[in-house]
Amino acid sequence: MAMEISGNLPDYAARKQNYSSYAMQNIAESSTANSAKKKETEKTTETAGSSKAKKTTDYANGLAKLVPSVDFRVGNACSSAQSGKSLTVNPQLLEKMQNDPEKAKDMEDMIKGVESMSKMAESIAKATGWTIVYQHSYIDENGKYHCRMQTRNDGMLNLSDKLREERKKNSEKLLEKTKEKAAEKKEKLEEKKAENEEEVTEEKSENEPAYSKVEQLLEEKIAVSKDGAIYLNDTDIRTIIEAVQEEDAGKTTVKEPAQVGANLDLKI
Repeated sequence: MAMEISGNLPDYAARKQNYSSYAMQNIAESSTANSAKKKETEKTTETAGSSKAKKTTDYANGLAKLVPSVDFRVGNACSSAQSGKSLTVNPQLLEKMQNDPEKAKDMEDMIKGVESMSKMAESIAKATGWTIVYQHSYIDENGKYHCRMQTRNDGMLNLSDKLREERKKNSEKLLEKTKEKAAEKKEKLEEKKAENEEEVTEEKSENEPAYSKVEQLLEEKIAVSKDGAIYLNDTDIRTIIEAVQEEDAGKTTVKEPAQVGANLDLKI
């Protein structure tokens, strides 16, 4: 059976070649478009990620200003360095803080508490003959506080075992006296309030209200520490925060304005 093909073979082959070229061109153009779209998507994602990272960095830098006496870091664990003072905040917590104003306020108070604790610990250590070797704090993803501190008493290192034991007993007795005085003072204040007497003002050293509470807390930790190792937890730091807030409240108490002529040193 004979088959007739209209047209000549060269024309048919040319048309077939043109169709193949057209198809390949469409595939190439489609591939180029998809590639460009993919790059644009990657660029948008990268820009968004970069913007978010910058926002978090700026936020962390702002928090670092609340603790100028320690090295502020963002990470998943407490520093393991054997020197220095640091505060590490979990990155997940930073994200929560940026999205939750109440959480942010609570954690900012805690960070300020770390600053207060750090300064007071340094002051108390120097006054009692101790040296803080390192002090590292960490706030985990749930906002819980952890701290490990290593102290050293150079004077104690040079003492014999007998003298060291005597010094320890004397420190414990001093600590007990401090507790007793604090209890007596609290009892007297409660009695005065019950009798509705006028508030008696006393000359106090700067930061005394917060200092006395934190001093007692840290001295207790030092007294029971083994080899100078001290650990603070969430409850401890919140005790410090409350003490500092009480002090701040006392400082902002509004006083009665002075009467004109009552002060001979009045200047105009």
